[in-house]
Amino acid sequence: MHDRHVIELSPSGKRFEAAEGLLLDAMLASGLSVPFSCRRGACGSCKVKVVAGQYRAKQRSDDTPAPCYPLAANEMLLCQSHACSDMRLEIPGWSVDTPTLQISAHVLSKRALSVDITELVLQPTQPLEVRAGQYLRFCLANGDSRCFSIANLPAQDQGRLVFHIRTLSGGLFTAGTLPSLQVGDALQLEGPVGACTWQHEGERPVVLFATGTGYAGIKPLLLTALSGTAQVTLYWGGSAQADFYDSAFLDQASQAHPRFRWHRVLSAQARVQQVALTHAHPWADTQVYACGNPAMISQARALCLAAGVQAHRFVAEAFVPSGASVPATAMLDTLDPVLEKVGPRYSLDGMLAAREQSVRALAAIASQLKVGMTTAEALHMAGQTLQAMGASHTWHPTYIRFGDDTIRTPRQGIDLQRRLRATDIAVVDLGPVWDGYEGDYGDTFVFGEHPLYQACVTALHEVFEETRQAWCDGLTGRELYDVAERSALAKGWQLERNLAGHRIADFPHALFGQDKLADLDIVPSEMVWVLEIQLCHPTEPVGAFFEDILVGQARPAKSVVLQKHQ
Repeated sequence: MHDRHVIELSPSGKRFEAAEGLLLDAMLASGLSVPFSCRRGACGSCKVKVVAGQYRAKQRSDDTPAPCYPLAANEMLLCQSHACSDMRLEIPGWSVDTPTLQISAHVLSKRALSVDITELVLQPTQPLEVRAGQYLRFCLANGDSRCFSIANLPAQDQGRLVFHIRTLSGGLFTAGTLPSLQVGDALQLEGPVGACTWQHEGERPVVLFATGTGYAGIKPLLLTALSGTAQVTLYWGGSAQADFYDSAFLDQASQAHPRFRWHRVLSAQARVQQVALTHAHPWADTQVYACGNPAMISQARALCLAAGVQAHRFVAEAFVPSGASVPATAMLDTLDPVLEKVGPRYSLDGMLAAREQSVRALAAIASQLKVGMTTAEALHMAGQTLQAMGASHTWHPTYIRFGDDTIRTPRQGIDLQRRLRATDIAVVDLGPVWDGYEGDYGDTFVFGEHPLYQACVTALHEVFEETRQAWCDGLTGRELYDVAERSALAKGWQLERNLAGHRIADFPHALFGQDKLADLDIVPSEMVWVLEIQLCHPTEPVGAFFEDILVGQARPAKSVVLQKHQ
């Protein structure tokens, strides 16, 4: 008879028994929703901290890839480990006790900042991990919700949550609920979510754009920037002097921090992005954050990119009126209950934020690929970049392939010492986890001038877009890959059908389904499937890869700007 060991999860105190099998299998058999993905010891999703007890590692084969995130001396992978005694484990950043995003909070204070802007301060009933720039959804009695940016750094403010809320005429929350709120009243919240968050890229100059109460989302980023040594400039647009309701703080901050300057921009005179472009910023090396109305963000993005800002260093979030999109609850009602089941944490906002951050991360990694770099060096750089940008895990290993290796699928071996040539083709495929939501994004890049490489990438994006359009027209998952194959052949390329699309969701989606998109006999729903396209040349070792979550026309596949509904 095999010994049975009691495994305790800290700090929840939840326990389960493990015998001779792998710890991951024992935990899942006990009904515990723990993070995992590849089961091969490559992605790092099931990494845990060993607080107490003994274990032994599963014997690894020679072709098993090393974890994307190196293990510390007190860490192990659940999918590669057997218990040898009773154990106490901790899963960083994960709680089996709080499977949803919902939290309760009570009102600490409420005061007017201007004639139509209210500062609302809440105290959550449980500690909340918030990244600078995130927001919360306020749940309303009718099942609807409103989103508001967290205007402070809760970790530095005894966990308090501060909001700057503009009253809108006829607003369900701002004109209906907010005026009657009293100290001690309870509110139900969801979150935090949002990808317009602080990006850890050293001490490069920071430029901040805000219009109206978009400043609320910018202020935590400003506070974070001021704790460093970078040059920081804020451009805040308003229609009247009263709109600059936090000017006293900003004036004081500019005196206390000589490297900080702020500019109030009256919309009747100019726009924030136009004023900024008249100033001498080193745009090619600048990190930009923007929060406000969609027109400002669209124009600021175009002007900043034209001035030399790198695309992944323009981080933005737009505010749009409530009711401008289909509520996430309505979208969830359309999912197939078997094939498209999602977890209790699933939220459209969370998935969109993860997608945006993944697109940004891929651009950041691609910008650091250098001629002469080996694949191993590129993978190391990518892992550091994802961690610096806030990824807690990767739900699949990071894949980077140069040259001849671009025709290989993720499960096939590659030459880790292959070097990126001056004229080359390169694939980057990411699967990071951001705040409990899975991102999945990959693309192909051409270095130098090579007609065949460029033709491959051009055909790749055309095949992807034609297939995505076929999905918009109502084709099933199985039919989509038939479309992709015909499209590829018509362009002189072959489709790699072993990459057949897959599920995506709140992490880990493997608990809810591992079906392939290409095997699906229903029309796949939005935001729960990834469309993968890999092309290969019929005779030459040239390939390309692109993937993205299936999203409708209203959410373009690239350069996403998140929209916050108030």
